Amino acid sequence: MNQLDQFTEELHNWSLNGKEPSCASRDLRYLLDLQEKRLKRAETVREEEFTHVKEEISGFIPHEENGYTSRIQYREAIQHITYLKNGKQIKKIRRPVNLYVSFVDHEGHENRKFTCPNCGHTMTVLEAQDGCPYCGTHFETDDVYPCVSYYYTVPGIVERAGLEDRMKKETIIAGTIFGTAVAVLALIFWNDMEMIYRILAALAMGGFYGLVGGFIWYMSRSFILMLKVFKEAGRAMPLVKTLRSRKKMMNFMQAYDPDFSYEAFEGRVLSLLRIIVFSDERDTLSIWEGDTDLSRFDDIADMQYRGAIYIRKCRQTGNILRVEGTAYLTDTYIRRSVREKDEKIRFVLEKETDAHADPGFSIHRVCCSTCNGSFDAMHQSNCPYCGNPYDLKKKDWIIKDMHI
Repeated sequence: MNQLDQFTEELHNWSLNGKEPSCASRDLRYLLDLQEKRLKRAETVREEEFTHVKEEISGFIPHEENGYTSRIQYREAIQHITYLKNGKQIKKIRRPVNLYVSFVDHEGHENRKFTCPNCGHTMTVLEAQDGCPYCGTHFETDDVYPCVSYYYTVPGIVERAGLEDRMKKETIIAGTIFGTAVAVLALIFWNDMEMIYRILAALAMGGFYGLVGGFIWYMSRSFILMLKVFKEAGRAMPLVKTLRSRKKMMNFMQAYDPDFSYEAFEGRVLSLLRIIVFSDERDTLSIWEGDTDLSRFDDIADMQYRGAIYIRKCRQTGNILRVEGTAYLTDTYIRRSVREKDEKIRFVLEKETDAHADPGFSIHRVCCSTCNGSFDAMHQSNCPYCGNPYDLKKKDWIIKDMHI
């Protein structure tokens, strides 16, 4: 089983029993925990599974940076989502998607040095997994590599794979049923003819009208498919203005981070938005520095990416980079029923100019620049060992504002 199949299978198991994927990074596991709590609060179970399609298009986008090797692996798939309440199915979704999963690897990570924040003993990351051998302190260390840092899906319009075969099969079935019905009626009502002529005439009529019926069915299905394409095209029209966003962001970041990856940036933005949306303790999040009322997000149980982020403005003010953009999403609300709604979330990102992207960085495992202590900075803005402030903008993007 390849790594992508392993992750999707473990993700499916997580949706069934809450067991987190073993290959997920700590940041992704935290996000999954938040979403699981949101669903439990709504007394709802969300089961998700990705299945392969015939002749699927797949590939990967490689990237190397700061000693890390990352790749975004993608493939066509069918996404199955089932919502249950009190054991009763309340909504079932089946749709074609393009699945994107980011894998991060770090060769030789087991031999990297790690310093115990309690006694200062230095050891390898592999040794630290069982705790400090001198003082016995247990702590969380690095992710196990390779790991999945984020994933998202982009909706497809129709199930491309096998579409032609399905259309042929449906046309043959429709033509056979229609032609058989005409032949039977001819045999019944043309009772003034000799039997042999009745049979021959019925077969001729059945064959002719079978072709006509099959043609009508094929044209009807094609027309319905065309309407679906136009409908999805209408949904996608607002996304047209996002086409230049990638180039705009790449040009802006070239001066500050020559190894900047737009795909990794895209995944990071989605992760930040999801964490803030699913969190019940937003005021203590170090990735959030806004003062906007976010209670409108409290009923969102899932966020599906529509495949586009619009970058409106990006500029430098002093030593701060500021990016204003809009993420196009399909949000799932759970109230009395389950309802999907296309929405745009506007956001403002900030980070310092010398904060280069680091594929191995985790907010749950930051290192204090003063005492070298390692701690989880998701809900802490000061080092718990020396008390000095830790500014996340020196390492990564944070969100200054967001709203629907």
